[in-house]
Amino acid sequence: MERNLPIKFFQKRANDERNTEGGGNSEPPKWFNEALIPEKVESFVETLKDVSKSLRNKQQNGNYIPSVVKLTLNNDALAKTYRKEIANIFNTQKINLFGLNNNDEVLVKIENDEDLHKISTKISSAKKHLVGKGVKLGIGAIEEMEEFEPEIDVSTEDIESDVLKVKLFNFGDSELNTILIRSFEKFCKEKHIDFSRTVYSADLNIFKVQNITLDEFNELKEFDGIQTISEMPFYEVTLDELQEAEIVNVKIPIEGKNYPVIGVLDTGIANIPHLKPWLLQENFSKFHTDDIDKRHGTAVSGVIVYGDELENEKYTGFGGAKLFEAIVYPDEKMLKIPEDELIENIREAISENNQIKIWNLSLGTNKEADLIEFSDFGKALDEIQDENNVLICKSAGNCDNFKINAPRRRISQSADSIRSLVVGSISKNKIESDLSEKNHSSPFSRIGPGPSHLIKPDIAHIGGNAGFDDKNRLILNGIKTFSSDGKTKSVVGTSFSTPRITSIVAGVDNALNEGFNPLLLKALTLHSCNYPEEMKISIDEKLKHVGFGVPSTIQDILFNQPNEITLILQDTIEKGNFIEILDFPFPQSMIDDEGYFYGEITLTLVTSPILDSNQGSEYCQSNIDVMFGTYDEKKDRDTSKATVINPIGPDGNKNLLTHSLYSKIAMKDTENPYNKERVLVAYGDKFQPVKKWSVNLDEFTATNKEKFLKIPKNWYLKIDGLFRQAIESKSELQRITPSQEFCLVITIRDTKKEGNIYNEVTQLLNNFNFIHQNVKLKENVRIQLNN
Repeated sequence: MERNLPIKFFQKRANDERNTEGGGNSEPPKWFNEALIPEKVESFVETLKDVSKSLRNKQQNGNYIPSVVKLTLNNDALAKTYRKEIANIFNTQKINLFGLNNNDEVLVKIENDEDLHKISTKISSAKKHLVGKGVKLGIGAIEEMEEFEPEIDVSTEDIESDVLKVKLFNFGDSELNTILIRSFEKFCKEKHIDFSRTVYSADLNIFKVQNITLDEFNELKEFDGIQTISEMPFYEVTLDELQEAEIVNVKIPIEGKNYPVIGVLDTGIANIPHLKPWLLQENFSKFHTDDIDKRHGTAVSGVIVYGDELENEKYTGFGGAKLFEAIVYPDEKMLKIPEDELIENIREAISENNQIKIWNLSLGTNKEADLIEFSDFGKALDEIQDENNVLICKSAGNCDNFKINAPRRRISQSADSIRSLVVGSISKNKIESDLSEKNHSSPFSRIGPGPSHLIKPDIAHIGGNAGFDDKNRLILNGIKTFSSDGKTKSVVGTSFSTPRITSIVAGVDNALNEGFNPLLLKALTLHSCNYPEEMKISIDEKLKHVGFGVPSTIQDILFNQPNEITLILQDTIEKGNFIEILDFPFPQSMIDDEGYFYGEITLTLVTSPILDSNQGSEYCQSNIDVMFGTYDEKKDRDTSKATVINPIGPDGNKNLLTHSLYSKIAMKDTENPYNKERVLVAYGDKFQPVKKWSVNLDEFTATNKEKFLKIPKNWYLKIDGLFRQAIESKSELQRITPSQEFCLVITIRDTKKEGNIYNEVTQLLNNFNFIHQNVKLKENVRIQLNN
C-alpha cells in the first residue's frame, strides 16, 4: 500500500479546556503516629538551638552564608502533599526549602535569628492541642533533623595530583549565592588554593580546584557552603576499528538542493574525498593542530552522510547533510580534557553557531549515571539546548564488561540529559564469534535506567557486534565508515549508532516547513520506533536496552497509508487546567461483524518538563498524564457541589491504556507479529519526559471487550498536568502559573486494512469542528520522498 498521505496537526477546541477540581480525604495517613510528635518537637527545637549558636558565631566573624539543615523524611511520606506541609513549617515569606539531596533528604537554609525564631515557633506549636493537622503532618513526615555535612568523595592518597570538583550550594537566591561565591573565592585566595570557576549551567555553582596539599584539603572541607567535593571526571574516546578495502562512490551535493546542516561535536573531520564536498568552510576548534586526532569525528561523519550506502540498506532514507566541524575534544595522547572544559567547548561551539539546530555528540564518559541524582554534565547539556533552541543526539556510552563476562553498566553520565535524544546500539547481524543475536542490543551498549527510573537510552540503531574466537581473542563485527586517510573501515560503538539517529532527525526537520521544533522532531522520531522482530524479550527489558526501539525512515515518519492516520496535538498545559476531548474522531468503520471496535492505536507523548538542578531526584518538576478510551455518553454535572467545576463530563469512561484490560497470554506471546509494536507500560506517577503506548484492541480479555469496546461507544482523550511542590512554591512567590509544553502523536491503524481510515478521520475532524491541517512540507522534499 502506498505511503503518501501527510500526517496531520489538530487543535483542541475552546470547550475542550477544563479546570482541575478539588478532592482528597481528611483521614491521616497510615504512617502518621501522633504520639511521637512531642518527642520530635523537642529534638527538632534542640537542633535549631545549635544552629542558632553557630549562626551567631558566624555572623560575629563577618560570615553571612546561611546555615543548612538536612531533614530526612519518612519513606512513606515523600508525596507532594506532605512536602507542602513541611514547606509551610520552614518557608517564612520566602523559600527556605531550597533543595533535595538523594531521594529522601530535604535541604533547608536558615539565614538569621528571625527565620530561626519563626521556624521554632511553628514547630513548637505542634504540641498545642488545637493546632492545625498540617503542622503535625509536616513534623510527622520528618524522621531526623541535623546540620548538613558536605559529601566528600575523594581519596586523599594522591591528593596533590588530583583535580577536584567543588560544588557549592545554590540557595535559589541570587544575592545569597553571590555572597557564597565571593566568600569561597576569598577563602581560596587567602589559603593560596589554586581554583577556577566553571560554567556547567546557571544553576550549578561549581569550582575546579587543583595542586592542593593535604593540609589545604582538610581546610577546604571545613568551608561553610560546600555541598559536595569529588574528583573531576576526565574523558576518553574509544575507537574500536578494523581497516577494510571497499570502494564506495563519492557523493556530490546536487546544485541548488537544500541540505540540512548538522553540527558534529567531536574530534574533527578529515578533509577526505568522500566528506570534503559536504564540509562547511567555517569550523570551530579549541585546540592547536598538533593536539588534534580526527579519526573519531571522521568515522562519525561518514555514518551521517553515507550511512545507508555503506551498509547497502535503506535505514534512514537520508540524502546527505552539510557538516559543521566543531572540534571540542583533543588527541588524548597529547592532552587530557576535564569535564568542565569539555562542557565549556560544547557550549561555546553551539552558542556561537546556534543557527545550526541539530548536533551530534558521540562523546561520553566511563562514569556510570547515578540511580538517584542527575549528572552535572547532563544538566549542562539540558541548559545548552534550552538556551540555544537546539537538539543534541547523544550516545548512551560503551561498556567493556562483556570482556570479563560481567553485567553491563548503565548509561554514562551525560547520557542522563532530559532534552537530548540518547542513543543505544543494536547489532546488524551475528557471526559465529558474536555475543549478541541479530537485532539485539550490542554487547558493549550501555543500558538503562537513568536516575529516577528515567527511560534512557530513548532509542537505538545499528552500531555493531563483538565477541571472541575459539582462542578467546576479541573479534569485532562492525558497521562501515571511513578512516581519516579516506579508506573504508569497520567500527563498533554507540558513537556510530548515534549519527544514524541524527541523520533521521535532520532529514525530518529538513523536510518539514514548520520552523525548528525540537519537541515535534523528538515526538515524531520516537513515535515511529518499533522493536525488531527478533527481539523476543519483555517490554521492561526492551526499554532498558534500546528505549522505545528503532525508528522508521524519514518517509515513513512523515506519511500515512490509507488504512491509518497520524494526528499531532502540540500545546501547553497550565497548572489548574486539563484538556478533555469528548468527541475524539475515532473511525466508526473499525467495528467488526460482532459489533466490537478493533485495530491498533499508538500514542507517543514527549514533554518539555520544568527542570530544577537543585531538586536531586526530582530534577523533572512537571509531568503529564494521558488517558485515551471509551465512554457511554456525556452527562451534566452538578456544579453546585463544592468539588464540581466542569458542567459536562463523560459517563462510564474507561482509559484503554490500562494494563489490566489486556489478556496476559496475548501480552506474553512473543511469536505474535504485533509484538514488535507493543508498548504498554504502567507509568503511574513516574515523571517521564517521554511516554508511549501501543495497544491492539483485539488483545482485550473477553469481559473487557464486552464492557468497553461493544458499540455504541464514544471516544475521549484526556491530558492532565502535574507539578511538584518546589515549582509550585516558587511560582506562587513569583506570581506566575507554571506550565509545560507537550507534543502528543496518535496513530490509529485498521489492522484488517478494510477502510480508508485517513479520509474517514479527516471527515470526522470536520464534523466535530476541529481546526486541522496537514504538516507543511517543503515542496521539493515532498516530491523526492514520494519518489
